[in-house]
Amino acid sequence: MKRYFLSVVLLVAVISVQAQNSTLGQKVNRFLTKPAVVDTTCIYQPKPCFSLGLFTTGQKAGFDVDVNFGINMPDGSPLTGISSYSLGEGLCKKIGLEVGYGNVGFGYGLEVGPRSAAKKSSFAFNIVGKSWGVRLNYFKITNQFVSGLTLGEESDDFYLHDEFTSEEMAALRSFTMDGYYVFNNKRFAYPAAYKMGLVQRRTAGSWMLTARYMQGDLYNSHEAAMDSYNLLDCFATMQASVGGGYSVNFVPWHRDPVGQRDEGLRNLTINLTAMPVITLFNYLKTTSYEYDDDMNLGEKTSKVMCYPMPNYIGSAAVSLTMGRVYFSTQFTYNRFFFRSRDAFNAHHEDLSEYLTDLDYRGIFHDWMLKGLLVYRF
Repeated sequence: MKRYFLSVVLLVAVISVQAQNSTLGQKVNRFLTKPAVVDTTCIYQPKPCFSLGLFTTGQKAGFDVDVNFGINMPDGSPLTGISSYSLGEGLCKKIGLEVGYGNVGFGYGLEVGPRSAAKKSSFAFNIVGKSWGVRLNYFKITNQFVSGLTLGEESDDFYLHDEFTSEEMAALRSFTMDGYYVFNNKRFAYPAAYKMGLVQRRTAGSWMLTARYMQGDLYNSHEAAMDSYNLLDCFATMQASVGGGYSVNFVPWHRDPVGQRDEGLRNLTINLTAMPVITLFNYLKTTSYEYDDDMNLGEKTSKVMCYPMPNYIGSAAVSLTMGRVYFSTQFTYNRFFFRSRDAFNAHHEDLSEYLTDLDYRGIFHDWMLKGLLVYRF
């Protein structure tokens, strides 16, 4: 990976030096440095050049499920219960480098400090443009699986609450792809607070459209499931969402440059973005491990379409530009729910006369705080 990152750095450097020396180089350079069509009274465009940045991030992702159910007791009295599941990570802290030229940039980070999980891998790719953008994000977390069981209420004659953390590892994977479109893209520079490409000169905002596809699953090994309080053991979901929202750049301080190398450029921009979405396609697959009298492993699965759910994508950022130095602090938050009363049709048939009102509720969630310091050469 280090060799790959160094190769990317050298490639970007070669492009920036050689782009003027050949016809192909000139075409590549025009693609990388093509200016945006903007209202210059609202947006300033620095001259494209080679840039080097240092970043640090803190992030946390996880998966939580609650299964609410009722129990018909032998004496006919009702009893409520909750079976809970959770897999996530501790705070993941990374540092890394970003290199770029014109409209293109690459970054690579390493986790530092205490490990956030037993194993973790992640990948992200972003195109953040003034009119449209695309984000791809993948992560896999291998960690201990936590399950719990609660029966009754604390005030009831019968009350039980217990929690179990497996010694065996479970795995959580998530892949998301989302895009956006900005309507007022000539006066509003959405990337201004997230990367050094455009500078917002005056406060402006815009309505936006967004769409997202998400695929995630939690795999709990049967060794871990044997010792936990599970009505279900493995989960997989696919979701497609559409929505829209509003984004605004507040500019409390701006001063135009006075020299060729952006001497005197001063800018403070604060971005707030809220993007509620509706998850229209919400597919859920659940798996339950079962054993026969000889302890041979078997599986029962259920595949259902969950209810449409409201979900949320949000971000906030603050950027400070001082000449050719750019600093940005960014916060992003994602929350995606799924819920069904039909996820148990193929499970626990022997308990169907005792369990009632089964209600499955799950959530994928992740957040990230990033600090980025960039110098443009």
